[in-house]
Amino acid sequence: MRPVHVVIPTHTTRHLRLTLLGIACQSTMPASVTVSCDNNDDEIRDHLADIAAEFGFPITLVRREHQGRERLAQVRNNAVRALTGRLPGEQAGKPILTKQQVDRDPQLLFLDGDCFLEKDAIAKHARLAESTELVIPFRVNTTKAQLAEFDESRARRGEMPLEITDQQRRLLEKRHRRYARQQRLKRIPVIGPLLVKPHKPKLLGGHHSVRLSTYIAVNGHDEEYHTWGTEDDDFCRRVYETGAESVIAIRDIDCLHLYHPTRNPGEWHDRPNAQRFASDLPTRCAHGLDNSMPQGEIEVVRLSATQTNK
Repeated sequence: MRPVHVVIPTHTTRHLRLTLLGIACQSTMPASVTVSCDNNDDEIRDHLADIAAEFGFPITLVRREHQGRERLAQVRNNAVRALTGRLPGEQAGKPILTKQQVDRDPQLLFLDGDCFLEKDAIAKHARLAESTELVIPFRVNTTKAQLAEFDESRARRGEMPLEITDQQRRLLEKRHRRYARQQRLKRIPVIGPLLVKPHKPKLLGGHHSVRLSTYIAVNGHDEEYHTWGTEDDDFCRRVYETGAESVIAIRDIDCLHLYHPTRNPGEWHDRPNAQRFASDLPTRCAHGLDNSMPQGEIEVVRLSATQTNK
């Protein structure tokens, strides 16, 4: 199966251990795990060091100082820079992936640091990635009450640590059917692209996987998107513009979005990100994996599975 490299963007320790517990309990382990931070908080580094020792697999931490505003697109790109040796100058160090590993065109699995994957998720991403460039699953938004029932012993036995309700299953099924219909319509010769928006069926930034070669072809995420929202729609649109195909796996790969208080999203259509998404942008973004937006020095920390690294 195609190798899968997991990238986890975060800015906090909240739920990070449970996300990595999900990785530790996989039936097929990923080829690597990289946590990329939107800050250089030592609490996160120390927390990850303890997690690496507890769960018994190495973790690469990529971090730099917070830039005064959320830069999720840049944080995702920083992880791939570290994986492929694209960090500038002396920061580059030794890439996580060898040339031979890059040549195998592995799958990059992006997973938010507040999500928990079912035990076969990595294996399913790897299998589906054999026939397509983009794997589109989704996630279940758990409630506060569900999170209180999270049972680590069940996770360690390969079971889901909490119960997904029938209503949540129905919502996944409904979304799966909608996305599959969009995919069928889009493939109709000539008129298909007129029937479906260019970025649909859309990916969820917090849980999807994409071929490394495809990520490189579009120059990764557009770093001119700041804060949250529409940066994943933009990335998906540009991926489709390369001719890449997707597979819909919403009902096939279980992922729990672990409850936490969130800001009221409010009206997003008038935000700068939405305005940027509505403009005419190239398939290969100007500021992405190559030619990054300005940022502080990037540090790559290798956290061993056998010591706390403090």
